[in-house]
Amino acid sequence: MSQSADETAIPNRAPIDARMSLGAAVLDDLFPEGEALRRSRRTFVVLMTLAGLIATFGLYADSVAAIIGAMVVAPLGGAIMATAAALVTGRWAWLPKTMAEVALGSVWVIVIAFAVSYLLPNPLVLNPSIDSRTSPGLLDLGVALAAGAAGAYVSVRRTGSDALPGVAIAVSLVPPLATVGICLQLGRPADAAGALTLFLANFAAILVAATTVFIIAGAAPRGTTQERRRLEAGFAIAIMALVLVTIPLALKSATVVTSTIDANLAAPLVRAWIGDRQLRVTSYEIDGSSISIGLIGSDAPPPAAPLADSLSKAIGRPIDLTVDYVPSVRLQVTGVP
Repeated sequence: MSQSADETAIPNRAPIDARMSLGAAVLDDLFPEGEALRRSRRTFVVLMTLAGLIATFGLYADSVAAIIGAMVVAPLGGAIMATAAALVTGRWAWLPKTMAEVALGSVWVIVIAFAVSYLLPNPLVLNPSIDSRTSPGLLDLGVALAAGAAGAYVSVRRTGSDALPGVAIAVSLVPPLATVGICLQLGRPADAAGALTLFLANFAAILVAATTVFIIAGAAPRGTTQERRRLEAGFAIAIMALVLVTIPLALKSATVVTSTIDANLAAPLVRAWIGDRQLRVTSYEIDGSSISIGLIGSDAPPPAAPLADSLSKAIGRPIDLTVDYVPSVRLQVTGVP
């Protein structure tokens, strides 16, 4: 008996592990079973180990290319998508599993970074790649929200773009985790806390964005009133977590904005105070009510008290001014044979 095209049997194929390749998946594929699940866990451990190593070496080398490599390799994006999908589709038994996978993977990256940092020489100062991840702001949160929406969109639309979710999501997760391990080993707990705050903010933002996209796309089933309430409660918890981690980022951003405004107000006054003297500004920092200026040159700077009064008047509050001056002497002679 002949079969129609719609009834033609499809050959058996290996189960899709959507956590490793979101582009070709539907939401059901985010929850592998049996052999697919065991293979998923082995792959997750291997890729997280490699991503942690690449990210740590890349941060130490201040190498953007290496850091991007860690972003592509890391499989954390799929685990977070599975967490959001479990929340939306009511797979409550999967929530602790996916959350544990994210948590254990994150701790593993921190451990790897700590161990690698222990074996490498301690830097005198943090390079830009590490330092930039210890002072998160609202711009980082915006990146994470967009990344979470991108990953969820690819999962729902099945665009076939395997790389997009991994790159878009891991970019905001693996480098901060490696920074936490590096800073802990270097004895910089404040910097480690800043990097951890960045990771938590990015995780919450990605989770909320992905959950929102899944709901808008119609992934939430029409279940009972109790199931809907569970979904609403879970989404509310995710929103609350996002708000809580946003607070320190907003405070940090406000401090940066205030310092930038103060610096712009003070810069003309510093230039006028130097005048035509042979002096060059080597450093210029504003931290709250403290202003520090570094100078080098052949001319001695004028008295600092008038500058402090001018800066205080321009900024509108009392300030503590510190001027560090390093005299320079230029010797020029002609040698005679």
